[in-house]
Amino acid sequence: REGQLIGPAFGASFILARTENDSSETPLEEDKWVRAIEWADSLGVQVTSTSLGYLDYNPGYMSWTWEDMDGRTTVISRAAAMAVRKGILVVNSAGNEGYNAAHNTLVAPADADSVVAVGAVDLSGNRASFSSVGPSTAVPSRIKPDLMALGVTVYVASATNPTGYSAYAQGTSFACPLAAGVAALLVRSNPAASPVQIIEAMKQTASQAATPDNSMGWGIINAL
Repeated sequence: REGQLIGPAFGASFILARTENDSSETPLEEDKWVRAIEWADSLGVQVTSTSLGYLDYNPGYMSWTWEDMDGRTTVISRAAAMAVRKGILVVNSAGNEGYNAAHNTLVAPADADSVVAVGAVDLSGNRASFSSVGPSTAVPSRIKPDLMALGVTVYVASATNPTGYSAYAQGTSFACPLAAGVAALLVRSNPAASPVQIIEAMKQTASQAATPDNSMGWGIINAL
């Protein structure tokens, strides 16, 4: 809207890939994401933002379990880690599976060590009750999520009106692109920096950098 700036990386160039089939949940969608990241890599993409995750599949397909969330088991997590090694900064929503005292509630590829898993906080800076928690089951275990951003009452683009905005929405799917936008700003300002260096800068300037945990990771991003 006039006089407003929507999104933290205004002026960025985008490519879009739809890999998710809303009518079903099957392992094929992981393969489609892999195809998309390969296509993105061929075009020179620097930062990706993915608001999806895989754990449970439709009956007839073998689902993953929380124990598989080690960053090395699922197809999509292995591909995401490979993309980071090739120089792409991969940002992914942590998941909306909430809290479980017995184990993590992550979804792939947020479990991959080199992927920036983004959880959701509310306007008061508290972790949203639906936001997934870690740790990953890698050996040794890894703190997840990595970072937090606003994922409650987020002003979003309309899904039905191409020129409008819709009511305030919630989900780690909305926290993820905010974090990716901040990452894009850092990449623009530091073009020689590797994805790992950008991620470390974001972590070390976040709200709980000194005491990261498996509820909020290194904390809320400090873009400034």
